[in-house]
Amino acid sequence: MKSDRDRSVRLLWEPPAEPTRGPKAALSQSRVVEAAIKVADAEGVEALTMRRVAETLGFTTMSLYRHVPGKSELLDLMVDAVWAGTEHTPKGAWRAGLEFFARQVWAMYRAHPWMLQLTSSRRMPGPEAMTRQDAAYAVVSELGLASEEIVAVVTAVSHFVHGVGRTMADRVQAERETGVSEEDWWNGREALWEHFTPDRLPMMTHIWNSGGFERMLDDFEFGLARVLDGLAAFIESEDRPLVRPETCL
Repeated sequence: MKSDRDRSVRLLWEPPAEPTRGPKAALSQSRVVEAAIKVADAEGVEALTMRRVAETLGFTTMSLYRHVPGKSELLDLMVDAVWAGTEHTPKGAWRAGLEFFARQVWAMYRAHPWMLQLTSSRRMPGPEAMTRQDAAYAVVSELGLASEEIVAVVTAVSHFVHGVGRTMADRVQAERETGVSEEDWWNGREALWEHFTPDRLPMMTHIWNSGGFERMLDDFEFGLARVLDGLAAFIESEDRPLVRPETCL
């Protein structure tokens, strides 16, 4: 018997032809996925069920199963469909290419914060996500790095964007669940600010009094530039060391 993962592989990499005639033509795999993405965007991925998607489309829940076997496969299809909305990294200078890649992924996460909840290392990858990853590897491949270094360089950028995105997604989810904005939540913590005293928190008090927390730099812009600076130093190093993970014995 084929596993759920096998079914996702077939749906992602060998998608069925879209029906063009008959009563089934009104519903298709792509329409189901599109509707599911709209539900996740508006209500969060926690609210996503096959029944909720069916209601959005005006069909019965059972009719959806003719096109998507279940929620697990639907989530895989949703992730790859969102990746399809990003552009491939163009060939050229490595730094400009990786910055382009990072901005594409960042824009994707901002438009669909729920994606951060579905980007585990064991989520079945689809062709749209993989071709974007491949293009990012390609722009670094011209540097003469070892294969594992190419992977490490792109992964460093991906992990940075994921980390900043995760913080953003947590804020979005908290605001949706509580109805209270991030700013209003912190403004309501008066009791906390009473403990910001020079004797207990000298540096934080100094930063607070000098307006440092009011003029905070953009997390993404500042962080991306520093990550790329660090990678540039690594790439330009003449005695670049290979850092490999320890092997478990």
